[in-house]
Amino acid sequence: MELPDCNSKYSRKDYWEERFAVEKEFNWLGGLRHYVDVLDDMLSSFYKSDSILQLGCGNSSFSTELSAHGWTNITNMDISLNGLNRLREREPRSEYLLMDMTRMPIKDHSFDIVIEKATLDSLLVTAKSPWNFQSEENLLVSKVLSEVKRILRPGGTFISITFTQPHFRVPILTTKGLDWSVRVDTVESSGLPSYVMQMTAGDPKPALDKYCWVHSIEVKVKDSADLIISSEDEDFLGNIDPNSDSENDNDVSR
Repeated sequence: MELPDCNSKYSRKDYWEERFAVEKEFNWLGGLRHYVDVLDDMLSSFYKSDSILQLGCGNSSFSTELSAHGWTNITNMDISLNGLNRLREREPRSEYLLMDMTRMPIKDHSFDIVIEKATLDSLLVTAKSPWNFQSEENLLVSKVLSEVKRILRPGGTFISITFTQPHFRVPILTTKGLDWSVRVDTVESSGLPSYVMQMTAGDPKPALDKYCWVHSIEVKVKDSADLIISSEDEDFLGNIDPNSDSENDNDVSR
């Protein structure tokens, strides 16, 4: 698949439709094997039959790996029909939803667990500065978070796997009205530091105290054209290991 000529295309539906039409599989930030220990700990109070919604599944093997790890009630959602069809070929047991995660026609309190991996990151590729929490891009992320809160059942949890550093992401996750406590774990094995963030109903103050000092910093950024991401960069974000997108990455026993 030819790389986009600017990073902004990562936020566009037509780019993903075209890419997934020819690309069989790509695992952004690596497969489940990198995160299985952290996720097992975060989800230790849940049953393997509890309902999971994966936002922005694309053509990743992540839900297939979750299923192989024992989770039996998985729904995959994406804005790309081609991405959903690719995944359905490999994982016919799961449910599939074609929709925009910023406005999901899903009933309140429908899922026990909502999870995403690098999907929110795709909404932020055009942001001029990660320090501007009122940017159009961050406000779009906030819409997704409000939707996630709405569809989570009482006692449910939202898990976000991201390469965005916590002091850029936690201020959005602790926005007034979400009323989430935030746990952040760092995972190094995926090739570059990735962060697994777990949101549950609770007090946001500890996370605010730890990460939100950035509100006192003023950063001025000059307007610039979209940066072009190289093929090496995309593989790096995918997992560094060139075998990360092969069947070897589906082995969660390692």
